[in-house]
Amino acid sequence: FLSHAAFVVRSVAAGEATTTTAPNNSPSTNIINPGKILGTFYVKPNFPGRCSHVCNGGFITDPQFRSIGVGRLMGSSFLALARDLQYKSAYFNLVFKSNPVSIRLWESLGFTRVATIPNAARLEGVEGLDDAYGYYFDLTGLP
Repeated sequence: FLSHAAFVVRSVAAGEATTTTAPNNSPSTNIINPGKILGTFYVKPNFPGRCSHVCNGGFITDPQFRSIGVGRLMGSSFLALARDLQYKSAYFNLVFKSNPVSIRLWESLGFTRVATIPNAARLEGVEGLDDAYGYYFDLTGLP
């Protein structure tokens, strides 16, 4: 995880309040204290050697701060940082079919689904095997 570039999203202002949906679908209000880590992500080469110009990323949003734009902020920051780190494209190997929020996020940011891997993973809370998608983004077109 920390072999290349890793980033965190922190709150900088005191008293920010967010209302999110808890896992049991009940509303939950959270006060974000200064310095609170809302999420983290990394940028690293997806493939070593001749293909190291293709990057990959991993993203974690604190569950209590989902649905307030943290993922979108990290995703758009990932694209700009990956470009600035001289990567030519991004490829996410495993975006799971059972995660429609992630699928909507990447597609809304301009990623293109280029692959389907049937029965790719055993995931907690998913019956049977889940399919995964590969998503691609051409970084050379970013300003």
